[in-house]
Amino acid sequence: MKRIVFVLALLACCLCPSAKGQIDRTEINGTVTDPSGASVAGATITVTQIDTNQIRSVMTASHGEFSVSSLPIGHFSIRISHSGFRDLSVPDIDLHAGDVHTVNLTMTLGEVNQTVTIQAHDGSQLDESNATLGGTVQHVQVSNLPLNGRNITNLELLAPGAIDSASGSQQTIRFEGNGTDDNNFRLDGVDAGGVFHASLKSALRLQFSTEAIAEFKVDSGNYTADTGGSAGAQVSLISKTGTNNFHGSVFDYFRNNVFDAVGPIKSSNRRPVFQLNQFGGDVGGPIKRDRTFFFANYEGFRQQLGGVPQNGFVPSSAFLAETQAAQPELAFFLNAYPHGEAATSDPRVDSYTSVVPSPDHEDSGTARVDHRFGEKDSAYLRYNADYGVSTSALNALGNAITINANMNNAVLEEEHIISATITNEAELGFNRNLYYQSQTTGLPINFTLTGLTELQENYNKQQVGQDENLNDTLTWIKGKHTVKFGAELQWPWFYEANSLDGTAAFLNETTFLADQLSTYQITAPLPDKGMRKFHAAGYFQDEWKATRDLTVNYGLRYSYFSPFTEVHNAEDPFDIASCGGYCGIGTGFYFPNYLDFDPRLSLAWAPEQLNGHTVFRAGFGTFHGEVQLGDEDSPVVNTEPSTLLTSGIQSNGSTVIYSYPVPAALTPTTGLALTPRSMARNHPDSYIEQWTASIEQAIPGQSVLTLTYLGSHGVHLFRRGYTNLINPATGTRPLPQFPSEIDTKYNEGMSNFNALQVGLRRHLHNGLFFGGNYMYSHAIDDGSVGAGDADAPENIACFRCDYASSDFDSRHSGTASVVYTLPFGRGERFLNAGTAADLLVGGWSVDSLLTARSGFPVNILLSRPSSDLLDGNNVDQRPDVVPGAPLYLGHSIAHWLNPAAFSLPAAGAWGNAGRNTAVGPTLWQDDAAVQKTFHVGGEQNNVIFRAESFNIFNRAQYGQPASTLSETVTGGTRILTTPSSFGKITSTVNSAGLVGTGTPRVLEFSLRITY
Repeated sequence: MKRIVFVLALLACCLCPSAKGQIDRTEINGTVTDPSGASVAGATITVTQIDTNQIRSVMTASHGEFSVSSLPIGHFSIRISHSGFRDLSVPDIDLHAGDVHTVNLTMTLGEVNQTVTIQAHDGSQLDESNATLGGTVQHVQVSNLPLNGRNITNLELLAPGAIDSASGSQQTIRFEGNGTDDNNFRLDGVDAGGVFHASLKSALRLQFSTEAIAEFKVDSGNYTADTGGSAGAQVSLISKTGTNNFHGSVFDYFRNNVFDAVGPIKSSNRRPVFQLNQFGGDVGGPIKRDRTFFFANYEGFRQQLGGVPQNGFVPSSAFLAETQAAQPELAFFLNAYPHGEAATSDPRVDSYTSVVPSPDHEDSGTARVDHRFGEKDSAYLRYNADYGVSTSALNALGNAITINANMNNAVLEEEHIISATITNEAELGFNRNLYYQSQTTGLPINFTLTGLTELQENYNKQQVGQDENLNDTLTWIKGKHTVKFGAELQWPWFYEANSLDGTAAFLNETTFLADQLSTYQITAPLPDKGMRKFHAAGYFQDEWKATRDLTVNYGLRYSYFSPFTEVHNAEDPFDIASCGGYCGIGTGFYFPNYLDFDPRLSLAWAPEQLNGHTVFRAGFGTFHGEVQLGDEDSPVVNTEPSTLLTSGIQSNGSTVIYSYPVPAALTPTTGLALTPRSMARNHPDSYIEQWTASIEQAIPGQSVLTLTYLGSHGVHLFRRGYTNLINPATGTRPLPQFPSEIDTKYNEGMSNFNALQVGLRRHLHNGLFFGGNYMYSHAIDDGSVGAGDADAPENIACFRCDYASSDFDSRHSGTASVVYTLPFGRGERFLNAGTAADLLVGGWSVDSLLTARSGFPVNILLSRPSSDLLDGNNVDQRPDVVPGAPLYLGHSIAHWLNPAAFSLPAAGAWGNAGRNTAVGPTLWQDDAAVQKTFHVGGEQNNVIFRAESFNIFNRAQYGQPASTLSETVTGGTRILTTPSSFGKITSTVNSAGLVGTGTPRVLEFSLRITY
């Protein structure tokens, strides 16, 4: 039966038109009435795009309603004509990404050749079509707001529901309590994600150059059925296009360390040398006026960075000598550390501050051609490429990691106007990401010892991800209904390979000096693996103008995410529940899901009694997605031999202590993994249920105030756990042939998110734009945040016992942005003469971007020997809480947490400290810019000087405190050991570099010429 349903649904997808929706398109609709309020049927509505002279005409239906869909973004004019009435003109309507603009008009009696011109009122900014929670980042924000590193992703924080966990990149921004891999990135309607992950695995900053982006829209929650592909936010960017006027610019942005403040984590070395240049240009215009247009841009990025100071912990000279005498075969680990710079409270541990040179080199370009074949057909082709090489700190010990990456993205789109009421839009998309990682440290294996900074191994990795997209959208306007049918076919695939990977872990200094490993993991090199899968989606949606002031938007979306297959037939799933262990070569990765149906419903009511200045909205929907694709590769790595050895109680009841070096016989290099990676083959697709209620009010000053409540419930979320644990009753493991626990992935987690959000925005008017969002929220989960984000529970048998505030729960968060052209100088309010005063006084503008959030939770962990737990699992264990003891010590970076607030649990018992009991530092920073424009021979020919300050108040943006305690067993006595790093904050929230959010104060200067 399920297969029949799947075949029928897939057939519907292929026959119907795009599951991605038309975010790069807009719509104008409304109702035309006469002075008495009666409907005017048969009126001609002519919509003209001002910049390209594109014209669309429709007729009002029997109840006076009209709708013009599938319009590009830009400036439009509307003209309404009907015999017996004066022509009606609305000269300038500004449409942004995804807008559905409602214009209700009243015609007056008179001659046809007489024209009445009206201006859209403040209420025209309101959304009267659905209950989607989101926002459009407009061109004025893209081009004017200060961006540290000019990474357009930073602007996602301007959307409601956004939370930044670090530097404001694709990898750190999440929405509405979901995981980062729940986000869906699109460029001009086609996939622009990282394939392996939702975000690009590399840190390419110019993948979407700000110079090539007109604007973008973020649907953070409760979006309509024509939008989807994942369970979280939909981030849709729209590339610039040429117009009937030639325009372009050249620019150079410059930074140097002499203008920068010193970071809060001080270094004993001199301030590192830092130089950054971002330069390039763009040009666009007509190839053939009113018919063919082009746009092209190039941007380069060159960075020389001496490095960002990071504090690490290294062995003291005394500890080196002690190790050389007790365990000379382990001395090479400690000799790999740099010499310490200052003593700590532990005589065996010194502190060390490292600075790793981090040069970056990146080149990005975009080309787009738009062509109109006739009145009914138009198309465009856009290609985007980005190539980069970056070096950054691998750890706080001076080691570096080098990334070579590039991205290619292209789309071919054709729009056909079948009739005045039916349009069709077809897209063919291509997305490719290459990622090459290498690190050279001189060590054959990773090394961890509680209290010391981890040592990394020599390692390299290659990943190539690609997908092809075929989308089609059909829009049919029938009376009061705007009906859409859509379908998308997508073929994701990626190749991956890596070198040998392993870790030798020691629990504490005592066990290290006794050469007693806590765990030893070794994985043979992964040969080239090719992964293939298939996505299909289809939807039906109806935007029903039930009455003049009530719109009902309802629809149904279907999604299918196929399991992976491996092209070399070199995969072996492992699942105790369905196979009792290894399932065999060629077995399906998991059981496919055929019933991912998502209903969506929303209401938008703009009462006529309130003059169209108020809209009440409410909605509910479900949103399916899948885990990040990198979490579905377990079966292919099982044919890569891997072994995990854990000291302590074994499956036969004996106690074994492993020492380094481990005998080669215990770590085979051929065959199947001795310690497999498991994924439950009963693998339902995750989904989110969301409900919203909001009030949107137009207020004086071209502004809109929005108050929203959003609730969300995550079901079947990705979570991590372990199987093959020791049975306390028998002291043995269920599968004794495997000597340790087995890392297992499930889709069984859940989450809840509730938020009250307040938004205020003003469209650019009289030189002033502003926008802001504030959110009070609480995110709760059982360690399952969303796609790609999960913690292992303390008690594997009760992951619901870890139900607590999410790792990324920030109760208070918000952003505010302002762009203001000062009202002075030629053509401005106060000075109208073209005098010398204009050179000094006129042409100034100021811009500001403020971001803030409260602290994230801190999980207090306890490193314990596996023999101390009855099931042998010592991952993510927690201590007991000392009643009455304060959790914090004054919130200083040297003593954030109080170690005396915790004690050892009883042997065989789990700690009673709750998950995420503490809270880390808050973050807020203001970025500001001042700009002076000189007009040269016309309004479009300008020379622009600009100065920007990021974190202008130089507020210290600290990271999380170290939060892991340790248990030591000496002479049979269990002792709680406090590492010297515990409770200390030793890094900033942005420890990777000096771009993005969370940096010390830095200054940037630029020169731009526009024409």
